[in-house]
Amino acid sequence: MIINPENTTHTLRIIPRYNPSSSLVLNIKDTATSLNEDLAIVSYEFATQGGIEFDFNFTATGETRYQITLSEGTEIVYRGIAIATAQDTQSYLLTKDKYYY
Repeated sequence: MIINPENTTHTLRIIPRYNPSSSLVLNIKDTATSLNEDLAIVSYEFATQGGIEFDFNFTATGETRYQITLSEGTEIVYRGIAIATAQDTQSYLLTKDKYYY
């Protein structure tokens, strides 16, 4: 999943392990910088094509990979990876602007 570091509000659409019934917490972790932040998800909705959709506020660093965990109490609803990039996802390059020839 991709989040744009130029925005501070992001929308994620996920397929959860189960359909939650109460409040959710989104944990965002960057193991390179030891960032470990919990964000309360105030509202979410069930998407018409399946899964859930929710918004959250987070200032991401460009070209960074984050581990995300969505939980309801002690139960994990979803776990995955998010990449923060402003690149076009169809032509994404891991090494863009990193190496010069």
